[in-house]
Amino acid sequence: MPPTFFIFLGLIAYFGLTTVTCIIFIPMLFFDRKRLFAKKVLATVLISFPCLMVMGLVFVIIFIIPALVFSWLANSGYISRTPGIILALTGLIIFGCSVATSALYLWYFISKLIYQRLDRKPLQDFLDNDKVFKFLRPYLIKFKFYNPAS
Repeated sequence: MPPTFFIFLGLIAYFGLTTVTCIIFIPMLFFDRKRLFAKKVLATVLISFPCLMVMGLVFVIIFIIPALVFSWLANSGYISRTPGIILALTGLIIFGCSVATSALYLWYFISKLIYQRLDRKPLQDFLDNDKVFKFLRPYLIKFKFYNPAS
């Protein structure tokens, strides 16, 4: 089984979910009362898998060096078999939980930004109340990812 098999299965599930969502919610775009709801549902579904892929890629970049060092130590005999298996499973669980929680938060965050835009509400209201964004704001400004003046 190639290492990209699970990504391929996720992509198939994503396309299936997107197809079902489009079949159900695109006709709702033709009704004025349901147009906003249909736009929100379509946007939420369309950003789900890309959020998972982005966060997976970010955490692969973060975890690749420790994983390679651990692999080298385990294959060279510096780490015995039983503790190596326990450490490998622990690392895999930490990686999976990190990707899942951060992808879900990114999905929530982007969905809320899209909802604010669709409702024609100012984005700053949401950004001022979001605790994680408040925590990350100094770093985003420092690395020029966020400009508070705009």
